[in-house]
Amino acid sequence: MRARFSGLFIMEEKIPQQKTGAQSDTVSDMEMENEMMAAEHFETVKKRFFDVNSWELFAGEEKAEFSLRDKNGNILLGKPNIGDYFSIKVPGLHNSTGNEFDWVQVEHIEEEKKAHSESVYIRVRPAPDPTKSDEKTAHFFDEKATSNFLIKRDGLKISAEVHGRNEVPNTDDLNVLKKIRNALVAVGGMIAGSKFQWKSLTEGLVKYEK
Repeated sequence: MRARFSGLFIMEEKIPQQKTGAQSDTVSDMEMENEMMAAEHFETVKKRFFDVNSWELFAGEEKAEFSLRDKNGNILLGKPNIGDYFSIKVPGLHNSTGNEFDWVQVEHIEEEKKAHSESVYIRVRPAPDPTKSDEKTAHFFDEKATSNFLIKRDGLKISAEVHGRNEVPNTDDLNVLKKIRNALVAVGGMIAGSKFQWKSLTEGLVKYEK
């Protein structure tokens, strides 16, 4: 019989409570043959998780493009840090408010490791385009929304999760065309995002390749 462990993770407590708008929950997981293999594969998953610039590759073709950027909008090649930005290019519906990108800012990163469990959590929130002087939120959701990215290992089991909270379309201080664009992308994200974009990403993150 395979050994099983039940680690207690505090990361779920970091995810904001759902209060308004829509929410989404996407989880992909797999189980390894033994804990040594699980620990080794989790290191691979963690490298993928921190390589935001390659998320499109893990998710597959025709998905949103992610880039990790600094406060001046320059691409970063390392691990994300609090205060960094993700620029997101949504296929077919680019955001003119954010120089064709939607922008989120990293507001929380945390790692947890115990004897038989470990996890990494990143929370991002819609933000203004850092390359512009105005303070308009350059994202299809407003600033109340968060995207919560979590990878974890509990014994033999490895999971990748994305949890969207308080997802409300961003229509403040925008012209009619921009409001329509954000509403279309937001509604599409709320209905199909967890099934396609996020599911593809979580599956790609945990995938085991010999």
